[in-house]
Amino acid sequence: MLKPLQQWICDSCGEIINSPKQGYVEWMETRGKVHGFRIVHHALYSPYRYRNDCYYKDDESGGDCSVRDLIGIRGLVNLTSWIDVGEWHDPQYSGPRVRDLREWTTLFRRLFIPYYEEARHCTDGLRDELGGAANAVGLYLPETLKRIIEEHEAHAA
Repeated sequence: MLKPLQQWICDSCGEIINSPKQGYVEWMETRGKVHGFRIVHHALYSPYRYRNDCYYKDDESGGDCSVRDLIGIRGLVNLTSWIDVGEWHDPQYSGPRVRDLREWTTLFRRLFIPYYEEARHCTDGLRDELGGAANAVGLYLPETLKRIIEEHEAHAA
């Protein structure tokens, strides 16, 4: 089982990112809107080091930052600023900098909800939970996600 909120599965190579310092979040930007969020290995920790790393190609990349800057309180401030920089910086709010709020929410859950990162790969367990009438809150509670992972591991063994 992954260490919740400390390990992630790289969106490029599929290997485990072992700590926040080993991870990078990257995104694309189109017409001022960010999208295509991925959690990948920092180049120094990539299994593909010196070949292609795990990053987007230069012509695809719109920005990136360390996972360490997107977790904890600093992470909350950074991620919510993509939705609204606040009334002091933008009194005439013109909408989020994020192109797709569902995509942003998935990134947010991966960085802030214990067990979400691993449970999202247990698609059968998630389908079963939804079939059992899990609601929009209950499905994402850490205890539900942990149970899904444990059941998935038990079936895989």
